[in-house]
Amino acid sequence: MRKILMLLALAGVSSAASAQQTMSVTENEAIQVQNKYQVVTNPFWSNWFFSVGGGAQVLYGNNDHIGKFKDRVAPTFNVSVGKWVTPGFGLRMQYSGLQAKGFTMNRTANYAGAPGENGSYKQKWDYMNLHGDLMINLNALFGGYNPNRVYEIIPYIGAGWAHAYSRPHTDAATFNAGIINRFRLSSAVDLNIELSATGLEGKFDGEHGSKPDYDGILGATVGLTYYFPTRGFQRPAKQIISELELNQMRDQMKAMAAANRQLQEQLANAQQPVEVEEQEVKVVTDPNIAPRTVFFKIGSNQLSSQEEMNLSYLANRIKEFPGTTYAINGYADSATGTPAFNQKLSLERAQVVKDLLVKKYGIPADRLKVAAGGGVDKFGQPILNRVVLIETAK
Repeated sequence: MRKILMLLALAGVSSAASAQQTMSVTENEAIQVQNKYQVVTNPFWSNWFFSVGGGAQVLYGNNDHIGKFKDRVAPTFNVSVGKWVTPGFGLRMQYSGLQAKGFTMNRTANYAGAPGENGSYKQKWDYMNLHGDLMINLNALFGGYNPNRVYEIIPYIGAGWAHAYSRPHTDAATFNAGIINRFRLSSAVDLNIELSATGLEGKFDGEHGSKPDYDGILGATVGLTYYFPTRGFQRPAKQIISELELNQMRDQMKAMAAANRQLQEQLANAQQPVEVEEQEVKVVTDPNIAPRTVFFKIGSNQLSSQEEMNLSYLANRIKEFPGTTYAINGYADSATGTPAFNQKLSLERAQVVKDLLVKKYGIPADRLKVAAGGGVDKFGQPILNRVVLIETAK
């Protein structure tokens, strides 16, 4: 009787310790709460893009109002390279421009050409505008990250430098702003309709004197954007268990601790030996070790020190039956990760158990068969599905 109570007490201590460790892991994992705004930190080489577009623009200079609107419309195009640092904020460098058209009353003004109406002269010159922009994705900022969103509105602001390719090669500082209307065609390609506004120093069109003395360009382009791999943002791990489940596990731990104290008290009170009728005991050796479990942390194939200690006892048991083969089946929880990732992870978990038994405890490799069960949801809570089962091979 005394031996039986002692074994029960030791079993209670072991169960309480195991539950305590499980609770510790679970509480660490439970703090990972997913919401629509959370994404994993973006590596430097992720979410780079290249875009190109073309359209039309109109110049607003010192005397351009004297000409007809249609005579001031000029072609434009742009080429951009950039990166989304977060779903809500991105940076780009854009080369834009092509041609500008305007009007002047001074025949000797820069870029003056054929005479127009009311004694005016038409202006036309080639130019470029190189500018850096900060892009702000309003949908991602206020609606959260959604890689499958069809339409997003992206205002931007920036600054740069304009240069006239036509003589006398005027240079001017620029301020740039606009709105990008982005339409998702696929994970790699977007259609963009960009409305832009550019403010320039008054010398851009070669004339001064108006108040305020600055020039402006309004433009509209249609283009495509290509995203280089790796594209998009990864979500952090989902919450593993709820607060309710954590409280239930705490209650189970308290109950096991109380049962353990009760067993210890019974052991202390068991002073009198109990006479037991001697019977012939027949020992049956059974190589079936029954399913033994090895648990892993989320997304990990690394063995904890506790599980390595448990495997040492399992290795001694396997050595008692040298002619028996055992199956090592790895699993992952289907609640997290893709099927391909879970299939790979479950195989890695099974392999790391086999490697430990072979390399550290000397179990012949041909006695251990490895299999991968992939992502499953058949052992209860997700934490129980991150497991390797070891049993006699059938």
